[in-house]
Amino acid sequence: MTEKNTTISPTWLRERLKRHFSELARLALPAVMMRIGILGLSMTDTALVGHYATKHLAWLNLANQSVIMFALVVGLGLLGGITVYVAAAMGADDMRAAGKVWRRTLPFTLVVGLFLLAIAWPADYWLTLLGQTPEKAAASGRLIRILALGLPGHMLFVCCTMFLEGIKRADVGFYLMLVANLVNIVLDYVLIFGVGPFPEMGAAGSAWASTGVRWFMAFAALAYVWWAPSMKPYGVREPHGQHWREWADQRQMGYASAVSLAAEVLAFSALAIFAGWLGTIPLAAHGVVYQVLGVPLMISIGIGVATSVRVGIAFSREDKADTALAGLSGIFLNFMITGAFAVLIYLYTAPLLGIFTKDLRVVDLLLPFAIVYTIGMVFDASQMVVSMALRGLKETWWPTALQAIAFTFVMLPACYWLAFPMGHGLRGLMEGMTIGVIVSWVLQVARFRHLAHRMA
Repeated sequence: MTEKNTTISPTWLRERLKRHFSELARLALPAVMMRIGILGLSMTDTALVGHYATKHLAWLNLANQSVIMFALVVGLGLLGGITVYVAAAMGADDMRAAGKVWRRTLPFTLVVGLFLLAIAWPADYWLTLLGQTPEKAAASGRLIRILALGLPGHMLFVCCTMFLEGIKRADVGFYLMLVANLVNIVLDYVLIFGVGPFPEMGAAGSAWASTGVRWFMAFAALAYVWWAPSMKPYGVREPHGQHWREWADQRQMGYASAVSLAAEVLAFSALAIFAGWLGTIPLAAHGVVYQVLGVPLMISIGIGVATSVRVGIAFSREDKADTALAGLSGIFLNFMITGAFAVLIYLYTAPLLGIFTKDLRVVDLLLPFAIVYTIGMVFDASQMVVSMALRGLKETWWPTALQAIAFTFVMLPACYWLAFPMGHGLRGLMEGMTIGVIVSWVLQVARFRHLAHRMA
């Protein structure tokens, strides 16, 4: 990359920061709202099932936080290069190249979705292998199989919305999510509690609702990209005309991102497994606490997407100083927002927990160590944004290696040691999680600082 001649003066810095924060807000807002919409689906499921029965909530949490979350995140990682390469094409003012990225990735997306479905299907076996009781393995395994049927649809939705985010049309995904949430609320209530001719299904009803909504989102997003008049300049209906090896760099980024996210989600899935070893109430509490922390985490993912787009555009224009500033702006903005949310969550923990469960045993278990998981949330959110900023620089394996070290070799051992040998129980899991995400944040910030110093 050839450095452009840029004089870094106070005026230049002030103007660039103003522009970056303005663009970050403009890009991040619809991306954030879409991800809050995704979280809204999960929050509705958790709240309604939590008020239906604590045991069903525990089964649903085990299903989502173990196999399904792993499958979704790995799929998200495999497709993760879409936004970066679309943004790079847009930075070069090549709309047709941006459309080619979506078109060539579409068949790959279907293969990814079917692969994830196949991996998730023998869920009972995976859960039994992980030490769950026969009752939990059977109940959660059935939920996983129902949810797995929606995985290919979810991947198609992700492929389309990543393309739309790369061309700065993240608002489309938000409107789709808004409709999907309304559909999900109705389906959840009808299928969980049983209304009219529909039987009372509990957690299984929530799982069927999720699968139906995922396919609804997939078909709606595909229809928009394929038929919307505004998509014609991108040539999305035209054959991409590229051989498999010609876009290997995009898939390499996806493979690296998938490994990185897999390491993270395996570690967090292990927390659900550990919570299951602790008992039904800790397992339900584990699911509830992540719903409470979900909004700031989703905001961070939206900021991270916007940051990767801003970094990718500046990088493609060979502006080193602006590239570094784009990343640093996103990191700083996210830290301030999640910090404010952490204070609010800490001050109002009890009423927030009460949204998702009427079982006071769950609330009483989580209240004493709220400070631990709120601090952990801030650093977990921030390390995700740093990782996306690095990927905007087309960093492939560095973020992967650093996250794998933090989550696999620091967080998991710390969680197990604190929860079981030290006897801290669920609090120990949250303490170990906080240690792991802080280590991940420190390592990735150090890497970004090194790259930013070279670019300045």
